[in-house]
Formats: sequence, structure tokens, C-alpha cells
Amino acid sequence: MFTLHYPARSRQAIQIALVIMALVALVACGATATPAPTSPPPAPTTAAAAPTAVPPTAVPPTAVPPTAVPPTPTKAAGTAANTIVWLKNIDDIVSFDPAEGYEFSDWLGIHSMYDTLVKFEGADLTTIKASLAEKWAIKDAGANWEITFNLKDGVKFASGNPFTSADVVYSFQRGIKLNKPPAFLWTDIGSLKPESITAPDAKTVVLTMPKTASPLEFLNVLTAPPMSIVDSKEVKAHEAAGDMGNIWLKDHSAGTGPYMMDHWKKDVEFLLTANPNAAVKAKTPNILVKHVPEGSNQQAQLEKGDADIANDLTPEQIASLKSKAGITTAKAGNLQIFYIGMNVNLKPLDNNKVREALRTAIDYDGIVKDLLGGNVQKLQTVVPIGLFGANLDTPFQKDVAKAKALLKEAGVEKGFEIDMLTLTGNQGLVSMGDLAAKIQADWAEIGVKVNVKQQPAAEMLGTYRAQKAPIVLLLWGPDFPDPDANGTPFADAPLGKRNNYDDPKAKDLAKKAALETDPAKRLAAYKELTDYLAHNGPFAILFQPNQLFAYRSNVQNFVWSPAGFSDLWTISK
Repeated sequence: MFTLHYPARSRQAIQIALVIMALVALVACGATATPAPTSPPPAPTTAAAAPTAVPPTAVPPTAVPPTAVPPTPTKAAGTAANTIVWLKNIDDIVSFDPAEGYEFSDWLGIHSMYDTLVKFEGADLTTIKASLAEKWAIKDAGANWEITFNLKDGVKFASGNPFTSADVVYSFQRGIKLNKPPAFLWTDIGSLKPESITAPDAKTVVLTMPKTASPLEFLNVLTAPPMSIVDSKEVKAHEAAGDMGNIWLKDHSAGTGPYMMDHWKKDVEFLLTANPNAAVKAKTPNILVKHVPEGSNQQAQLEKGDADIANDLTPEQIASLKSKAGITTAKAGNLQIFYIGMNVNLKPLDNNKVREALRTAIDYDGIVKDLLGGNVQKLQTVVPIGLFGANLDTPFQKDVAKAKALLKEAGVEKGFEIDMLTLTGNQGLVSMGDLAAKIQADWAEIGVKVNVKQQPAAEMLGTYRAQKAPIVLLLWGPDFPDPDANGTPFADAPLGKRNNYDDPKAKDLAKKAALETDPAKRLAAYKELTDYLAHNGPFAILFQPNQLFAYRSNVQNFVWSPAGFSDLWTISK
């Protein structure tokens, strides 16, 4: 969702926002499956301990009634007990309609206003849990897979309308028919059509998928904010000219989640207020997310006490705040990965020994520890830490002698000269120019002269997508929390294709891993795929960045999900 891979989502890093694993369903004809966690690689460091569940008997906070017209921007209230003030650059927001919003900032709101059939909690992206569905089963129906969901009783929308299977069918069919950016999750990943979604009764939903789609992958997709369930009666009441309520839902809400939309004023703020009908009660009645794009202004307001959480601070700012009284700093997970892509249509990059030499000459530890100050995690395979199937092996260490020997075996002992394209400015906490200079210096030690060319995103990505970039230094983030969101792109398209990489074995390994229905076998399949790509693909995977935060020390239970949002209802002060 959301990043600068620009798949379907223009965020990041899709992500991703869109960003998403758990293999929790038993596959057997007619068998019922309940969540069964596996033992995946550990998730990245999180911002705080796992969120504390709110007791069912908690007294519901007073909700502020939604207003039809956005009021004057609310004054920051960082010291008010009933409001969390979160500072963030929110100019990426397009819509709070779950079937349309596909950016980091709108997912932050959507995730807390709506519920999905199944969910991840907090920073854990490996254990699927029940949400609006209390249990589910995967059935091999011959030519198709069938996923049957049994829905929870007693759930109400913010309007007071009861939640039924009709709302699920409407929400999913609506997402397909509107055909907004998230629609590919149903149509491409799940291979679903409107008629594939049925409800035998008020408490049962059945999804019928062809065998070319993966039911386990789609369960992970179902945790993403676009798969939220909307109140079909409320949305239908606000339809205009056949838009299925899309205009109304841009700045209103119709969900079962802990919060509901009070108002959104573009490039100013959005305010969420507690949903009195929610099954899970918000610990803080109001969440005010204010548009403050400059890190310096975020820091000043945080230090003054006019805000509770700052989202977009640099590593230098975070370091300066560590000694400040009343301020806590934290690192959290992020599913983006930074990588080098090498065009295998160009000599000598067509020789894998040359690509292996380039991978071997990189000073990975120097990048992680020195250049980026420990604010990233070393990663050398294509599935990010935190997702099911992540491979934590680090087969490459800087070895100049070995790299030179590989170049000699490839017939380019004297080295070569080549262009490397990268982006201008920073991507999150990473200066692309500084990172490119580090790679340039490392490769100079083995006789490879790199001409670094920094370009605006539109220009650079145009060249890359046309398969004409010699070497690129870029980042990628998955659009949904499943390893196939990285496995297929790196093994096949779009990233493999952009580097003119056409390897039948890599494509076959990616397809088999995605479609495998046995959790243990699927984990082994991703180990085989990631090992193969690490040594045979057109990439050098460099690292995975952290997400940096600062917040007032009285803020409790703040946990950031690597998927790109937070369970806002757990936060208190």
C-alpha cells in the first residue's frame, strides 16, 4: 500500500499501506477450521507491549455526534484525557470509503471504524483471529475452493442496525462493482466475481474460489481494511446517482468498529469518536489526527504538550528526544524492503556470477549500523520480517576477495562501468543519495564504476517499467499481508519483468508456494523460493526499515502494526 513500488496503491510503501502470514485454516472436505497459529519468524520490534484488551463490562465512552459539515479545525488537546492528538502528514487521504481508500492515512482511520471477517491484532501479522466471523472452514469442492464463514451473533453497526450475512455480501459485491483501487484484492487475488459471494442464511457466508486462487492467501487478504464490512442499509440510504454510497462514505462511516467518523477536512484533520454500539469499546473517546507535514513542527508541538503522538520524525529528531522529560521514543515494524534490481538483458549483468559478485561486495552491516544508525533491520531475502514465510538467513557478507574472484570467473576481472538509477530526496528515514553513494563506494572496491543518477519518481519509474534501467536502487512494500505479495512480484511480475528476469523455476516456485494449502509445506515452499531468488534472481536485498515514533510518556498501549496502522481503540493516557 502501501510505497514507491506503485502497484495498485500509491502509498508508502502499500502500503501498504494496503500493510499483509497466518495459515490458520484446516483444509479438508467439509472440515471446520478455527484459528491455529503456526510458528513463523519473529515480527519486527514493536512500539509497545501487546495491546491490553478492554473488559467487556467497560463503560462506553460518550460519543460526539457526527456532523454533516466539517467544523473549524479543532484546537490541539494533547493534555485532554478524552482525546488523543496524533500529528501526521495526511495529504495522501483520498477517501474513507473502505472500497476506495488505499493510502496509509485513510487506512489508519478505516481500520478503527470498521471490522473485517477475520483480523490480525496489534503488531502480529502471523496469527489470524476471529472478528465478525467466529469460525471458518475451507472445503475442497472439486473444481473450486469454498470458504464458509459463520458470523457472530449480536453485533450492531453504529446506526443500530443488526449485522447479518447480507452486509458481507453487499460489502464484497460493492467493492468489486465500484472497481476502485482495492478491487483487485477480490478479483485478482481471490479470483472472485459478484456471484461468487453467497449467503445461505443470515449467519453464514460462502466464498467460492477457483483452484487458481489460494484460500490461505485470501484469508490474509481479508484482514486488510478494504475488506471491511459496511452497513448495507445505511449505505443504500445515502446512494446518489447509482454511486452505491461512495460519495457519502468518503467522509462518513457505517461500520461496527470502535470508532466512527465525526469529520474529515482535507489537509487539516480528521476526528474519530467512539461508537457506542461497538462490541469492543475504545479506551479514549476521541482520536484527532492533524495534518502537520513538517517534522520540526510535529516535534515542537509534541514537546509543548499540544500533541500526544508524532508520526513523521527523522532519526536525528528521535535521537534528540530520547533525553527529553515526558517523551518516549520507539521503533516499530515496517514491511517495506530496500533492494537493488539488475537488468539481466544487459551485459555483464546477464551473468549470474556478476550479480553474485555485486551482492557479495556490499557492506550490509555498514549500511545498517553506520549509515542508517541501527534504524533498519538487515534483510537479504524477498519476504519481509513479520510476514509468514520470512527467511531470516543472511548469506551475504562483504567479501571483496570473493567478489573479485567471481568477476574473474565471469570474464570481467577488470570490472566494468554502469549506471544506477535511484530517487531524489528521502524515502522515509533513508536518504537515497547517501545510500547510493555507499553502494557506489562498495562496488568501486571490486573495480565496478557506478554512475549514480538520481531522478524524480515519474521519470525513473517510467524507465524501470519500460525494462530499460541498467541498475535501480528502490523500495517495495506488499499490498496485503501475505508472502505472495512479495513472492510473485520478485519471481515474476512486475519486479522480475522490469529487470528482464524470466526464470521458469522461480515462477514455478512462487506459484507453488502461493497455492500450497498445507501450512507447513507452504512455509517450506517459501524457504525454497527465497533461497533461490537470493542467489539466482536479479536482486540484492539490502534491509527493512523501522517506523520511528515519539509520544508523550503518559500514552499507554500504543502499538503499531507493520501493515501500516494502529489499533487506535487500545490507546489511552
